[in-house]
Amino acid sequence: MENTFSKYLRLFWNIFFTFVGFIIAMAIILFSLRVMFGLLDKLSWFTYLYMLLMLFIPGALFISVLLIYFVRTKTHPSKIARIVSNVIFSMLLLTWVVFLVIDLIAFFKEGSSDINRYQSYNLLFLVINVGLIFFIGVFQALSTQKEKDWMEKHLQ
Repeated sequence: MENTFSKYLRLFWNIFFTFVGFIIAMAIILFSLRVMFGLLDKLSWFTYLYMLLMLFIPGALFISVLLIYFVRTKTHPSKIARIVSNVIFSMLLLTWVVFLVIDLIAFFKEGSSDINRYQSYNLLFLVINVGLIFFIGVFQALSTQKEKDWMEKHLQ
């Protein structure tokens, strides 16, 4: 049977080497990322690929969120909430598709790497989108029947 001191000593060394191994692993990862991005910076086409990816991110994010809400709205119990939600979601989807096409045309014409030139990154547009999604979520939540409390469920 091992004594207590050797158990604590082994535990100390295990924790110590885990900590040191973690620091070394992070240093290796960061160094390899630096080398990799340094090499990718020398490839001229990588900048264009990166900018295309940056143009697609907000559109893909918001379009997927709006499509998910479209599917969930189909089963909503209130007809008025469904109609209002579908109208607003349709307008938002249409604007995202139009802005995405406008941004892609502008990118292929100008090739600008300044993100402020693209409509998808307009702060007012993004705030309106997030606000309308939040508003529709609250509107749909308020148009459903009140959920029973756990005490009411327990009494039944």
